[in-house]
Amino acid sequence: MKRLFTIIILSLMILFSACSKITKQNNKIYTTIYPVYSITKFIAGDKFEVERIVKGTAEPHSFEPQTQDIAEMMESRAVFYIGHIDEWAKKASEGSNVKVVEVSEGINKIEEDPHVWTSPKNAIIIAENIKNTLIEIDSVNKDYYEENFYKLKLEMERINEKFEKEKANFKRDVFVIAHPAFGYLARDFGLTQVALTGQEEVEEPSPKEVAKVIDFIKEKNIKYILVDRTENENIIRPVVEATGVEKLEIFGMGAVPQDVEKKENYVTLMEKNIDNIIKALKE
Repeated sequence: MKRLFTIIILSLMILFSACSKITKQNNKIYTTIYPVYSITKFIAGDKFEVERIVKGTAEPHSFEPQTQDIAEMMESRAVFYIGHIDEWAKKASEGSNVKVVEVSEGINKIEEDPHVWTSPKNAIIIAENIKNTLIEIDSVNKDYYEENFYKLKLEMERINEKFEKEKANFKRDVFVIAHPAFGYLARDFGLTQVALTGQEEVEEPSPKEVAKVIDFIKEKNIKYILVDRTENENIIRPVVEATGVEKLEIFGMGAVPQDVEKKENYVTLMEKNIDNIIKALKE
């Protein structure tokens, strides 16, 4: 009898543990890259536990999820991905019951440019798609998600207006950047970005391409080059040495170092980006 009681208790403990795990997982939202993660956290607040697959300085352009990543995604309430750069999330979810949402839906895409999140206007669309999905799976907290979305929308509109007001002070309508991550922002304001590398981070520029950027900087008397700290310094150094341009920090947010992530979020990083792009265009 005592042995039977022990077996029953152990069985209940195992069952309780399994149920707890399921409950915990079912309160999770999985995201792919940092911008989606940060915006989701802003809107979801304390109602969901938000996780991210591509962490730290992992290269999102060439990232491939592990089996464990996919298994955890499939146990969540929803998976949010940006599209193009992280299509693996959609493919990995085929045949499952998990809700998978491309949060960039509704944005007018630039061919071969996945960096939709570097535009404040696009961020509002992304945030609204996230908000609508959270309401769909958790309608009880509809007002909470609406309020958080509204706060983020106001922040993006403020940043956008800040840039718009500074346009009158710009000395140029082109900025030079290491990686072409700000094509959508450039389009929003009628600007041009001249990049050192291609869209794929793994593609290093040829000597001819580097020389072309150096000539452009000299010809246009460009003062700054915008550089993400995750960039390969060996690619940037020849340009700086040949032209004397000063480096200004920019955050493409495809990959975000842990020390930055601890202190910042999507909104604060976009503010820093806007400030340095404005500086590059005013001088």
